[in-house]
Amino acid sequence: MPETRLLHLTTSWLFIMTKQKKTKKQIKLTKSKTVIFSFVLVVLPIFILFTFELFLRLIHYGDNPHLFTHHPLENYQDYQIVNPEIGKKYFQKFQYSRPRHDMFRKVKPENGFRVFVLGSSTVFGFPYEENLLFSKILQQRLQDSYPDKYIEIINTSLTAINSYSLLDFMDDILKEEPDAILIYAGHNEFYGAFGIGSIERANKFRSLTLLHLDLLSFRSYQLLQSMIRTMNFLLRENRVGSVQGKGTLMKLIVEDKEIAYKGDVYNAGIKIFRKNMGELLSKAAKKNIPVFMSELVSNVKDLAPFCSVATDSYPLASEIFDIAKQYEENGDFIKAKENYYLAKDLDGVRFRASEEINEIIHDVAGRYHAALVPMKDYFEKASPNQLIGNNLITEHVHPTIDGYFLMAEAFYHEIVDAKLIADHVESVHYKNSDYYKKNWAYTDLDSLIGVHKISSLRSHWPFQPLDNSAPDDLDTYKPLSKVDSLAFAFVKNSDSDIHSAHLKMADYFKAKGDYFKAFKEYHAALIANPFYAKDYLEAASCLMNTNDLSLAMQFLDQSQQIQQTFFAHYNKSEILFLMGDYGEAVHALNAALELENSQESREKVLKKMHKIYYYAADKNKMLETLAEIRKIDPGYQPAFPTNRKSYPFFIPAQVEDQVERAYELYKAGDFDQALREFLISLDLKETSLANRCVGDILFSRNNSEAIIYYQKAYAGYKYDIDFLVNLAILYARNNLENKARDIIDEIRRLDPENEKIRLLEENIR
Repeated sequence: MPETRLLHLTTSWLFIMTKQKKTKKQIKLTKSKTVIFSFVLVVLPIFILFTFELFLRLIHYGDNPHLFTHHPLENYQDYQIVNPEIGKKYFQKFQYSRPRHDMFRKVKPENGFRVFVLGSSTVFGFPYEENLLFSKILQQRLQDSYPDKYIEIINTSLTAINSYSLLDFMDDILKEEPDAILIYAGHNEFYGAFGIGSIERANKFRSLTLLHLDLLSFRSYQLLQSMIRTMNFLLRENRVGSVQGKGTLMKLIVEDKEIAYKGDVYNAGIKIFRKNMGELLSKAAKKNIPVFMSELVSNVKDLAPFCSVATDSYPLASEIFDIAKQYEENGDFIKAKENYYLAKDLDGVRFRASEEINEIIHDVAGRYHAALVPMKDYFEKASPNQLIGNNLITEHVHPTIDGYFLMAEAFYHEIVDAKLIADHVESVHYKNSDYYKKNWAYTDLDSLIGVHKISSLRSHWPFQPLDNSAPDDLDTYKPLSKVDSLAFAFVKNSDSDIHSAHLKMADYFKAKGDYFKAFKEYHAALIANPFYAKDYLEAASCLMNTNDLSLAMQFLDQSQQIQQTFFAHYNKSEILFLMGDYGEAVHALNAALELENSQESREKVLKKMHKIYYYAADKNKMLETLAEIRKIDPGYQPAFPTNRKSYPFFIPAQVEDQVERAYELYKAGDFDQALREFLISLDLKETSLANRCVGDILFSRNNSEAIIYYQKAYAGYKYDIDFLVNLAILYARNNLENKARDIIDEIRRLDPENEKIRLLEENIR
């Protein structure tokens, strides 16, 4: 045996060395030489190791161990992203997930508010794609609520990580000047990377696991790890390939498939969670960084325990679950909830965090002055009889689409209430969660992707017996429609691209002339991959076809942040013209010509300029432009409609019928019914016309809320003198003297001789 031979050689060598020592005369070193010898003995190995480490870095060996890295695209050199390969640090046996595509500026703007979000698969948005992350929804809500701020929310989540990884993230996060940190974590404490019940376990001792994570910053340690893994692969009969067998990550990553409640393994995992989260919050507290730590929610009503473990101290989880069902059937919902939670805690397969995890979250949040997000309250109040089930959870812990909007709602209100960004949200900027849900960038494609992912997940352990031989649902399913086919192909093929899938659906809807649905697909594609100017332009084109000019302008502006194009400037000029901003419309057309000055584009631009000068009553410019046009098209004869449609009457398609019906009631003097109809339309989609009419009705009734609707209508009516007069009066009534004077100055610029200016100024005095 190799081991016996090695032992024999070692013994022989020791014997020879001992014999030599006896025959040689001992040499005594002086004190100074002893110091030098000791110094060299210590320093030389360190120097060699340092040199070797430097060499490995120079040849770019190993992985970047840091959480953040430079953005790889040329147009985004001022930004950082979450390191796409950071998952390698935590997963040796399994394929790791890549982080989401959030980016943030290397230098935080003066008006910036930067938030980092920590968590695992729920924060990662499973079973949906990037456009349904609760962090994306939250970012948009905060940006809308505080338009003067530059809101950055960076999602650092990875699938199947736990508190070890989150603690490891903290030093890198704290270097990036966070204004707040959000945490939703605890479900993966036993089976996530380094979890005590996981195959991906570095060491059962917490201190050694933390040391391992620290040492991974060194390339020499990474090389040592690689050598050990290679040796293990060569020497082990049961190789890593056996771990990567058939099934979901849930099935493959679990080593201890039964962990008894309050048993030794359970208690060890709970202890680690408490220590890791306490240390994490301590790091944030030392830097005075506000932390918002959320309770965890699970499906307790509609998911029976995966495994009942018999113990002397506790009943079987399945028995308690049956008792809970009985209480629910009898209408005793308080007892039912109590027993549902107990059944979940007794479940031996620990994919759902026990309530002891929530107790620790309460405890450490209080100890380190973190804000507690009462997520359970939000989910229970939104559930029938306060029993959380399939209504908000897709399987065991991952929320439905409604659930993710609810998560964003919970974090939003806690951040607003903490007054970190401003003392309050102006009413004019506030929209409720339902409004965002109705207008968010997700489609049937996203919903069906979630359905197929969950269907596949439920085909395997722990939802099915461990020895289940039935095929995965993905192996037998037959798609029912085009959108279902694309969703199915996306889930089935690991190399598929959600961005491309949404673009295919957009092309499909455009071919059918359904520009609103086509826009929704483009919008969803852009959240998944926001780096292509062409997609913004296509989205803007769809919006212009559906009369949503305000939103179209936003997408045109976003496209120009990536690439300046003739199309963007030309279409912006049309919207600015309809708004009555003739000067900016001409400026946009000149910018378009600088990018593309062919005869065709020049003719197109000049004809639009001629129209603008006509309505602006600039006769000299109009004649000059007409002369230029006739050099290209000698027979050109302009024709301008006398009753052109003004900007506020371009009503987005989804509320067009309702707003037009309400406006007819308004003109007929049926103000009560018109008000009801307008308000219903505003719940679906904000429009300048609806806001103006609601403001007019409330203004006539001396209702103080009129000012909110006038402020919302301002973009569509800022060149309307009558509207500006009413707005100035409302500002004066509400003691907003500076704003009232600003509006009077606007009226003076538009109509210097307007007789109402003097009356308004007297009113303010």
